[in-house]
Amino acid sequence: MLKVLSWWLLVELIGLAVLPVAFRFFRNLPDRGYAFIKPLGLLLIAYPFWLLTTFGFLTNTRGVIAVVALLVALASWFFVTRPPSEKGGQRSAVGGQSSLGDWLRANKSIVIATELVFTVAFFSWAIVRAYMPEITATEKPMEFAFLNGVLQSETFPPRDPWLAGYAISYYYFGYIIVAILTMLSGVASSSAFNLAIALLFALAATGAFGLAYNLIQGSLEISDRRVPQSPTSNLQSLVSALFAPVFLVLIGNLQGFFESLHALGVGSREFWMWFDVKGLLEAPVTGTFAPQDNWWWWRSSRVIHDVALGQTQEVIDEFPQFSFLLGDMHPHVLALPFVLLALAVALNLIRNSKFGIQNSNPGFRIPNSELRIANFEFLIYPLILGGLFFLNSWDILPYGFILVAAFAVARYRVERAWNSGAMRDLIVFIVALFGASVLMYLPFYLGFQSQAGGILPVLFVKTRLHQYVLMFGLFVFLLVFLVVALMREHRGIATRDWLNLAAPFLAALAAFPLAIALIATTVFAISPAVRASVSAAVPDAGGLIAAYFGPLRNEPWLFILFLILLPALGVLLRVRVFGGASDDQPETFAFDASGAFVVLLALTGFLLTFGVEFAYLRDQFGTRMNTVFKFYFQAWTLFAIASAYAVFYLARVLNGVARVAWVIGLTGLMLMSVVYPAFAISDRAEGFKKAPTLDGLAWIRATNPGDYAAMEWLNANAPRGAVIAEAVGGEYSYGNRISMATGLATPLGWAGHESQWRGNSQFFKDDALGIDRAGDLARLYQTLSTAETLTLLDKYAINFVVVGGQERAQYGLSKSQMDKFAKVMQLVFEDGDVRIYAR
Repeated sequence: MLKVLSWWLLVELIGLAVLPVAFRFFRNLPDRGYAFIKPLGLLLIAYPFWLLTTFGFLTNTRGVIAVVALLVALASWFFVTRPPSEKGGQRSAVGGQSSLGDWLRANKSIVIATELVFTVAFFSWAIVRAYMPEITATEKPMEFAFLNGVLQSETFPPRDPWLAGYAISYYYFGYIIVAILTMLSGVASSSAFNLAIALLFALAATGAFGLAYNLIQGSLEISDRRVPQSPTSNLQSLVSALFAPVFLVLIGNLQGFFESLHALGVGSREFWMWFDVKGLLEAPVTGTFAPQDNWWWWRSSRVIHDVALGQTQEVIDEFPQFSFLLGDMHPHVLALPFVLLALAVALNLIRNSKFGIQNSNPGFRIPNSELRIANFEFLIYPLILGGLFFLNSWDILPYGFILVAAFAVARYRVERAWNSGAMRDLIVFIVALFGASVLMYLPFYLGFQSQAGGILPVLFVKTRLHQYVLMFGLFVFLLVFLVVALMREHRGIATRDWLNLAAPFLAALAAFPLAIALIATTVFAISPAVRASVSAAVPDAGGLIAAYFGPLRNEPWLFILFLILLPALGVLLRVRVFGGASDDQPETFAFDASGAFVVLLALTGFLLTFGVEFAYLRDQFGTRMNTVFKFYFQAWTLFAIASAYAVFYLARVLNGVARVAWVIGLTGLMLMSVVYPAFAISDRAEGFKKAPTLDGLAWIRATNPGDYAAMEWLNANAPRGAVIAEAVGGEYSYGNRISMATGLATPLGWAGHESQWRGNSQFFKDDALGIDRAGDLARLYQTLSTAETLTLLDKYAINFVVVGGQERAQYGLSKSQMDKFAKVMQLVFEDGDVRIYAR
């Protein structure tokens, strides 16, 4: 409990350190950015620390981090709190309070509610993690190795613990942030790993709550015709906003409900064959509502079942509850609180009458414009957006799009016209935003390698509608109701005008797959390498087109849903921003930034899931697996926030039969959605029967005490940055357990993952590095020659050699092969069958 309390207090202090920055920057939000002070504080501390440590001005130590955090807090409280200039109306756009103290006194309810959401979510998920803390299986060993690799590094980029002599080639910013908290708290990394999962869960819940609250309050200001400067905290907004964290991080997709039906024995074999969730047909029927087979909850992340040419193609469709239940500290999870921070920035932009860049602050001013860049407040935009790429590069596309769209809407609202000045400002904003995002994180870009290799068409498969509904059913239901209800607000627009407005969006929807097809067939025709890499079932360009569009004949229903929803959302966004059915028609209602923003979120989410039907990012997997994984996760986030607002809005506007149908549908789908966490959490925690602990390595202490003692000895005695030798581990295995637990680099860890991170499947071949690391380690352990042993130790600057059960089993070591180390090294540790030799 003390560990949990220490992290809670530390994160609270970090949030308070930058509260004045949030108060000034998020001046257009009803909560003044209070829900986002914690991720903002982590970012404002981590960025200068990473940058200065990368350039060698600082070292990666606890004292240095504390100093950086203190300086950030001092800058926030003593400089940012200076009274703003009266020019440009710096008085708050919401609430009317000119000082932080006044605002806090007037808005105690939102402050208390936000802190309660964070605290309850953090402590609750910390308890859950205490019953499933093991750092093993899936990619947890890799992520733990990265965290420890950061802790072992004097400077950045951090050392790669699984490729001695190289830096990590991955999105490692999230691991730096977790390492900062680990070092400041003094908690062992094996416990910090689980505390970080609980913290990410809590920050995501808090961010979702804050976004929903700000959206709902903004809508109430319009519908109730309130004066924008008046206090707007009320119970309705707070209660309604709670749907957002429930939708985002707590509920599961509908597969959990169908798992229960199958376990009960409901449904024929033919139905489940049509249902076609991989592995479900073979799951045991137990006659109980709670599924009993091992890891049944995993299937919810694989509901999209692609079968191409009779072969199953793995497709990942994670959602946050699955990710937090699994417990992998992967970049898409590490980035989630900062994604919500970016959405808050976009909402702050769209609500800004000065189109987002406060004009009283110093900075370069665009001629004939109020737009200023290169000042402190502008730099927060690329700091956050560029940080998303560093955290999880996939996120920069959708959230960059939303940020730019929010600016475009706010800029249009200034003059109610889209003229050359507005276009100029938009172009300047885009160039400055993305240019500064690259420049601010340039050291990362210079050393980053990727397996991405362009865009490829999706062949032979299309997502079936019922599996899409399995994934997003609750959200689709709410957003369809929301679209219909919003369209009813514009009943003065004739049907013909609606169709005319929808035409450009329909044309764009058709143009996207056609453009991909045209590019693909052109490349196919001129590139022998591409033709050679495509399946033999695609002999020519005609076959390529057939493989591309052919599946739509059998599975058109999801495409039809997109053809209805996407144009409807596009038209709604256009009408709610520009006002009438045409540019010369006047506005007939007050501009509702919340409504426009929610439509933008829903539109972006559906665009993401539409896009993966036709194109994917080429990688080593050779299918759309990873693209669906990342885009569906992003879509879930966007849908969750938009759907929380939809619950609030629909509860206010629906009546009669429509209201009854909506309440019944919402209740039923919510009950279906909570089946997953209700059973999966208990199943994953093994019924909460074992003794709780946050130590992710406690299981090694129980099952392999010699290995655990060796890890403890090396953590206490090995100098920072030392290199160790241990058996090369296979993917997702217990191998490389010592480097994982200590962060001390070994010549080679999970080779397949290293290849993925560095974007070159030949990376470990002789023609790439001139060495064979796996072979060298085998020779190091198996040779009887002391001369060869010394040569290999020198080649990788190895300081310690571990000889344990893994090494004996993998290399078949004899006594003489093990004893040879004592001739050239010193035995410094021995516990059971584990020895450590040092040079």
